[in-house]
Amino acid sequence: MPGPAGAGAPPRGPTPARALALRVLGRVERGAFANAALDQALSSCALRDRDRALVTALVDGTLRWRGRLDYALAQCLARPLAALTPAIRSILRLGAFQILLLDAVPARAACDEAVRMARARGHPGTIALVNAVLRHLAEQGEPPAPDRGADAASHIAVVHSHPRWLVERWITHFGVAAAEAICDADNRPAPVCLRPNRLRGDAAELAAELAAAGMATQPSPLVAGALRLTSGGDPRRAAAYAAGRFTVQGDGSMVVGLAARPRPGARVLDLCAGVGGKATHMAELMDNQGPVLAVDRQGWKLARLKEECARLGVTIVETREQDARALEGIGGYDLCLVDAPCSGTGALRRRADSRWRKTPQQLAKLAALQGELLATALTLVRPQGVVVYSTCSLEPEENEGVVSAALADGRARAEDCRGLVAGLPDSALAADGRALRLLPHLHDADGMFIARLRRRA
Repeated sequence: MPGPAGAGAPPRGPTPARALALRVLGRVERGAFANAALDQALSSCALRDRDRALVTALVDGTLRWRGRLDYALAQCLARPLAALTPAIRSILRLGAFQILLLDAVPARAACDEAVRMARARGHPGTIALVNAVLRHLAEQGEPPAPDRGADAASHIAVVHSHPRWLVERWITHFGVAAAEAICDADNRPAPVCLRPNRLRGDAAELAAELAAAGMATQPSPLVAGALRLTSGGDPRRAAAYAAGRFTVQGDGSMVVGLAARPRPGARVLDLCAGVGGKATHMAELMDNQGPVLAVDRQGWKLARLKEECARLGVTIVETREQDARALEGIGGYDLCLVDAPCSGTGALRRRADSRWRKTPQQLAKLAALQGELLATALTLVRPQGVVVYSTCSLEPEENEGVVSAALADGRARAEDCRGLVAGLPDSALAADGRALRLLPHLHDADGMFIARLRRRA
């Protein structure tokens, strides 16, 4: 079949939007995080809004549906996809995504664009391969997935584009139906949630102000007093955001701050503060009264935290750049939050590439780190002080396993979480009542695990 350029004319390159999408995918292949690589690429390009939206759709879709795309491509290749160069793999995935899953792009256009990209990056053999594979997909359509009855894990992994090892784990822990529902939820957009700054107004006032600016909201079904954005664009561009009237934060993460129940005037320690979403939430719940020490190993995150405090009018948060496990000379805190570094398997829908970065081997290393952090926290609170442990992981090694190990020496006890956070459904309570567990498919929120430990006298 003849190419898109006429006889004697120089070969035409791919459209700028697709060329940029391919560059971002290449950076991700080399280890960059997709969100950061995409933001950087879009911030330095001169594309129109429509083309910028296309770049985002191509990058997000190609990464999110990589497992399903790779399965389809493998049926058309005589050699493993892994044997191809990273650039040709990305071109094939990008083309397959447009052909199979992006209705707005004609299949012929997707094939032609992929050939143009291959021409710029490959040799005649790979150009012919890209052309043949994608035209076969366009003509034959998506191949059938593995039979669900014979191999449920393979079926779910392909149809919902997740690593098979992760699907197998979730089938073991939650059952086939729930595992499939979690995977399905991971492929739906996460709601944009707003946490009103109680130091500067309430939810009703914020909703009215945003409505006047053309942004529609509705109350969060999970957290009383929180909002979910239903239309109107990026809330960070609103005047109310610049004025510090709200924070963009998942309502699942808001549950952590509410479960901590920090009191005004209490001494509070945030051991793994990051950019400070939970530290500033606790400060707001404390009516900006009482010290909050936010600790993190990465100074750039603490710099972001300070900027957030200034925007929100929070003045009680101090920061310390340090590995929390090496803290010395402090103690006697009333409350310590350990929002531990984790696998993030409860929040896969927020980052299209994150599911492909996970490995089973990471879980044991993370659990060891989490155990050290929780043990440290129990030494830093006063007798009868409280430690709140949380992750955005669905894995028991990082959740119940870490808490059980911390309780083994009898220094602390797990508190009952019934009625801990007003409005939470019963489905968010662990079977024994001693933890909160949010699941993406049940609560339309990031998967979260939260436990409260009280140090014995």
